Amino acid sequence: MNGYSWKLLVLALVIGLLAGIIGAVLSAQIFIQPGPPGPQGEKGDKGDVGTSGLQGPQGDPGSQGAEGIQGIPGVNGTTGILQAIQKRNDTQVDVDSYLAMQWFNLSEIDSSMETIIDIQQDSKIFVQFSTYCILEPPASIWIRIVVDGAYNSTKYVCSTGPPASGTYQIPGHIEFLTDLLNDGSHTINVQFLREVGSPSILDRTLTIIEISP
Repeated sequence: MNGYSWKLLVLALVIGLLAGIIGAVLSAQIFIQPGPPGPQGEKGDKGDVGTSGLQGPQGDPGSQGAEGIQGIPGVNGTTGILQAIQKRNDTQVDVDSYLAMQWFNLSEIDSSMETIIDIQQDSKIFVQFSTYCILEPPASIWIRIVVDGAYNSTKYVCSTGPPASGTYQIPGHIEFLTDLLNDGSHTINVQFLREVGSPSILDRTLTIIEISP
């Protein structure tokens, strides 16, 4: 066999080998193509619900709110009422016979309007006096509270004048708180001063209270 024939034989073998490979590939593509999908299977049962997890830890407490405004201070616990005396009289007393512009004790007409009270050392005395005065213009009367003839309250004035006419009943009220006093007896009086006219004094109430320091 010469060289030319040998080359033809090799060429024929190569062509045959390539043809076999190509045919095998085409055959494999035909046979391995997937068929149509099968029917869907039935749905499985639903599983049981799992148990709830444990509660997480509590968070840190929040910051404290702003402090409110301070309330009104209460009464000192050491302060208290040690005794109280009250006297009342609903009779009418006329003061037209007393000199004008001069102070007099109401006890000269009504003895219940003077009181003696025994107190402890450094107690205070609180006094209240309420009354009604009858005035026919022109008329005017002043009233005050006096303790031991030395400590006196401010005064209140019931007064009427022209062009008023007729009879008037005018209420009045006054209070007095002493400083700290020594122990022992103390005298409380209600005093009046007739400024003008002929005033009369009606219902009256005198209240005396001893207060501890």
